[in-house]
Amino acid sequence: MGIAITFRHLASSDAIKGYIHDKLERVQKYLRQPLDAHVTLFTERHDHVAEISLSSAGKQYQARHDSDDMYKSIDMMIDKIEHQIAKHHDAQARNKKGADGVRALAERAAATPVGDPDSGAE
Repeated sequence: MGIAITFRHLASSDAIKGYIHDKLERVQKYLRQPLDAHVTLFTERHDHVAEISLSSAGKQYQARHDSDDMYKSIDMMIDKIEHQIAKHHDAQARNKKGADGVRALAERAAATPVGDPDSGAE
């Protein structure tokens, strides 16, 4: 798990670094492969902005959130990433299950002709 944290126009803080590491460890348990993340923290006007670019197993995820508090921005950014990962995982599972169901249905339809008196359909 590789995490790079960049502070732009902010002083580096060990507390924020530790907070981000803890949050990304929570995200890592949803992924099968180790993640590589680049987190950028900066201020824009009066907002605190947190951006992340995360990659794992060839998949890319990105999120950005700005608010009046840096910790809140980090939390919301992590929530967005978790939502993207869950959505991707659900789509993969749904497509896999759907493909098997359609294949089995097609095989059953090909095996029993319509109007066959032995099949029970009249």
